[in-house]
Amino acid sequence: MDDRDVEGLTQAAPFQIEIGGVRFPCRADQSLLAAMIASGRKALAVGCRSGGCGVCRIRIQAGRCSTGHMNRAVVSAADEQAGIVLACRAYPSSDIRAVPLPRASFGAAPVGRAA
Repeated sequence: MDDRDVEGLTQAAPFQIEIGGVRFPCRADQSLLAAMIASGRKALAVGCRSGGCGVCRIRIQAGRCSTGHMNRAVVSAADEQAGIVLACRAYPSSDIRAVPLPRASFGAAPVGRAA
């Protein structure tokens, strides 16, 4: 997809998303991850696309979004309050600026026990 195609998408999409310096348009009914894929941009790794794996974790630095169900093993309630969401489950309600985060680790050893 060339820049002219992305400009065409921008007219149909009310919001501009920036993740790790990569910009792309996104509609309110489209997840941030789906919009990134549709634009042909590469800002995040793509995993399960259903809120379970944690590959597309981001921290919202500016803007607002609503979220669908996210696996609490990869995004805790405290994470979510701190602006951490899964891009596959985040839907913009404004322009958004975010940074990618490392995938949450599964099966961490309990404190005081070796892994």
